[in-house]
Amino acid sequence: MSRPRSICTVFLSTLALSLASVAGAQQQPSSRPVIDATSAQARYPSKPIRFVVGFAAGGSTDMISRILGKRMSEILGQPITTENKPGADSLIACELVARAEPDGHTILITSGSHTINPAVYPDLKIDPLKDFSPISLIVDGPQFLIVNPAVPIRSVEELIAFAKKNPGSLNYATSASTTFLQMALFKSMAGIEMTSIPYKGAAPAVMSVLSNETQLAITGIINSISQVKANKVRVLAVTSEKRFPMFPDIPTVSEKSVPGYVASVWYGMFAPANVPPKIIATLSSTLHRVLREPDVQTQLLELGVDIVTNSPEEFAAFLQKDLDKWAKVAKESGTK
Repeated sequence: MSRPRSICTVFLSTLALSLASVAGAQQQPSSRPVIDATSAQARYPSKPIRFVVGFAAGGSTDMISRILGKRMSEILGQPITTENKPGADSLIACELVARAEPDGHTILITSGSHTINPAVYPDLKIDPLKDFSPISLIVDGPQFLIVNPAVPIRSVEELIAFAKKNPGSLNYATSASTTFLQMALFKSMAGIEMTSIPYKGAAPAVMSVLSNETQLAITGIINSISQVKANKVRVLAVTSEKRFPMFPDIPTVSEKSVPGYVASVWYGMFAPANVPPKIIATLSSTLHRVLREPDVQTQLLELGVDIVTNSPEEFAAFLQKDLDKWAKVAKESGTK
């Protein structure tokens, strides 16, 4: 008698466990498993990444994005594409990334316009600090101060002297809020008056100097290097803090003429706000690894930029300082 009861007891216990297991399974969603945040971060990246650029294809920001995307894709094991969203001084791209899912798969590659736009656009829909997670500076882009060869000016000192003797007679080309404020800062620090002529892009701005429609401009090295090599424009100086390694004989604006003047264009990488710190750390370390590769360094140097990296925390502090700088320039120059 004891054996049949034992078999029955085992059967009933097994049945009870099976029913409990089925009931527990029915409480879970059947469509997908529950994944916690830690597990999701551990699998990053889990799908293709897109680098969003607020400027047209072929420009310096676009080329930097594609150089980095190629190598970072190989390291991270996911495709990385560059998506161009030009317009409104990169604000279209910034808004797109700010509203993207904070999972590290939508990344902004942008320039110094990120901290200049708040100074000239009073009704921005985004906050350059609060709506983004800074990842790292990428490079610093010195600018050329160029003049038409027909202008009797061969140095920044001669430019300042000429402008003081002939106030308002020199026209300069601008192509965005960035170059406009860079020149506004130069005029303010040099104590001179010149007339701004706006153009829709760096290429037409440089062409205006070539044709002597305007006499000078501040422009990215990559935008004017071919004209410089062909002696179609004359370079007076670079706008960076130090001389650019590719052109060691060209002085900086601040060396003798305008001490303290620095107006190079930085390029940086951002994710949307609230991206998990582990993902930011992954992107930052991968970017820095790529930027240490000799082949990548050569490609970037040929674009006329200098590699300058920092930590996410250092980048955030840099951004705040740059915001304050250009807000002051805009206020003092009355720029809107």
